[in-house]
Formats: sequence, structure tokens, C-alpha cells
Amino acid sequence: MGSSSFFKKTPSVAPEEAILIYLDAYSLPQEVYDENDLETLESRLEEVISGSEGLGEYDGNEFRPKEVVLFMYGPDAEALFSAIEPTLRDYPLCKGARVQIRKGPPGSAEREVRL
Repeated sequence: MGSSSFFKKTPSVAPEEAILIYLDAYSLPQEVYDENDLETLESRLEEVISGSEGLGEYDGNEFRPKEVVLFMYGPDAEALFSAIEPTLRDYPLCKGARVQIRKGPPGSAEREVRL
């Protein structure tokens, strides 16, 4: 058992930062749900994110009983949020949404923005 190289740590990769958007799935006016859809919002977000090299990626959604969560990841959550914020503020389905801007993996420092 001579080699201690087995126990050496591999270089760590910078943690990926995240944006989680919690959309209200039940209490906005009905016409907002009738006239706007999640697919359009997701397409707009993907367009903004893919239009900037190295910004990150849109990773999908999760439906919950009273909300829909959208997941985005990238090397700089603040830069990612700055890029998508105008789209979020402009799209009626995002009214009152809660946005978590996380500076690393789950449990890392984060801040919250209300739209």
C-alpha cells in the first residue's frame, strides 16, 4: 500500500450557480393564464440565455401544486439574472414570481427577488 496518490484530492471545479424562478400557478387573474403560456416563456428565456456565450443554460421546469419552478444554471448567477430579468418582468405569467439567485450548489448563499 505504498502509493499515497490514491488519496490525493482532485482539483475542484467551480460550483455552478443557479437561478430558480417560482411562478404562481393559481392566483393570477384567469386571463393571464388564458393569454400566456409556459412554453412561450421558456422559449424566450432559452433565446436570451443561448444568445450570450457562456451565460448558462435553461434546464427545465417542475410542476408543483401551487407553483411552477423554472431552473437555470451558469457560472455567474448575477449575470444570468441580469440577462433574463427584462424578459421576466415583461411576461405577465411572471407577475409576483419569486426568484432565487444562488451563488453555488444547494445550501449556498442566495438572494431573493420578487417580480
